[in-house]
Amino acid sequence: MTSPRHLSLFLILGLFWGVSPSLYRHWGVIGMPVSHVILFTGFGVGLALALICQLRGIDWWGGRKLQFFGLGCAILMNVPFALGLHFAQHVPPTELALIISTAPIVNYLVALVTGRESAATRRLAAIMLGFLSTAILVITRKGMLQGDVSWWLIAAFSLPVLYSAYNWFAAVWWPPKVHAMAAGVAESFWSGLLALPFFILFAPTWSGEQLPMAAYWTVLAACGMWTLERIAFFTLIQEKGAVFTVQAVYLSTPAAVVIALAFYGGADIWLFVALAVLMGALYLNNTGSAARQKSF
Repeated sequence: MTSPRHLSLFLILGLFWGVSPSLYRHWGVIGMPVSHVILFTGFGVGLALALICQLRGIDWWGGRKLQFFGLGCAILMNVPFALGLHFAQHVPPTELALIISTAPIVNYLVALVTGRESAATRRLAAIMLGFLSTAILVITRKGMLQGDVSWWLIAAFSLPVLYSAYNWFAAVWWPPKVHAMAAGVAESFWSGLLALPFFILFAPTWSGEQLPMAAYWTVLAACGMWTLERIAFFTLIQEKGAVFTVQAVYLSTPAAVVIALAFYGGADIWLFVALAVLMGALYLNNTGSAARQKSF
């Protein structure tokens, strides 16, 4: 039975996942350097999670295996994260939200190819519907049928593929007996450290070309938001299991589109058709054989 506490955490998870594409767009519009976003959110979330671990008596430092895992996760996460921040400057957030939301389907496809999953009729149908939703999205964009191809939109489809590589690494190389919160600390700190050279070399805050400090309030807000998101995610994973937790995508996908529309507009009927097809694909992908898988 789902308690009010678990339901609240579930809503937090889905809504925070949903607001991210609009945040990416905001940072792109104001010209926030990608290195700043990754550096400040990495260290900010890492410090917050480390404090929580310290208060709960969780070993957040770990050993070499945890740090290796954190470094690998940081690399594989930062590449699509940085690209997503860049693509958000050229791709409407409504469309970017739909593209990122195909990640669960791409995850299954990668697992199928690598032998970590077996073929299931419902999930193969989900792949077909997922491709249909992306085809609808791409073909119906302005000028696409006349040959005016949006290469930024096409390039954005690399994001779910890259995120699936991150998920594969996390599933295969997860260190034994490591608390999920400690893994979050390692990943976050390494993310900040990896962004530090780019921050110093290309966009230091002491240069005269940077944004005013007031522009960084959204980055601070994102640190708080993503800390809560990590807490919600880890708590639900441990207490309710992966199958329950992944259902948050049903909330995050339409939420991402609605939030993006509220701030940036740009809707058309085909966008909602693609959304409806994608929701059907996600349903098929996360039910049936997928719902019987063991939690991790």
